[in-house]
Amino acid sequence: MIKTTSFATALTATAALLLFLPAAPAQAQSPLCDRAIEFVNAAIDMSGGTMDAATATALSERLNGLAVLAQGEEKAAITGYANALVDDNVTDLDPYTTELNRVCGRG
Repeated sequence: MIKTTSFATALTATAALLLFLPAAPAQAQSPLCDRAIEFVNAAIDMSGGTMDAATATALSERLNGLAVLAQGEEKAAITGYANALVDDNVTDLDPYTTELNRVCGRG
């Protein structure tokens, strides 16, 4: 189910082994973005508002599978967010969250 609040909370990696990612849900502009946002929201809801490394990895895999069907900016935003979820070198997911929200979110 799509939530009505904005996707405003910056996601942050807090540890090398465990990834805790606070986030708020959003609404989407297109069917593929809608599905991507549904995946993100479901992961957040099922994990109680944070995502550990296993949840982030599972979400990343689902988003990358979805991105195969996307094109242009949507593909780049979904893929970028998915890859950032599991990249140990990414310590601030805010730029990826902002881009996903810009491309896929609607206010």
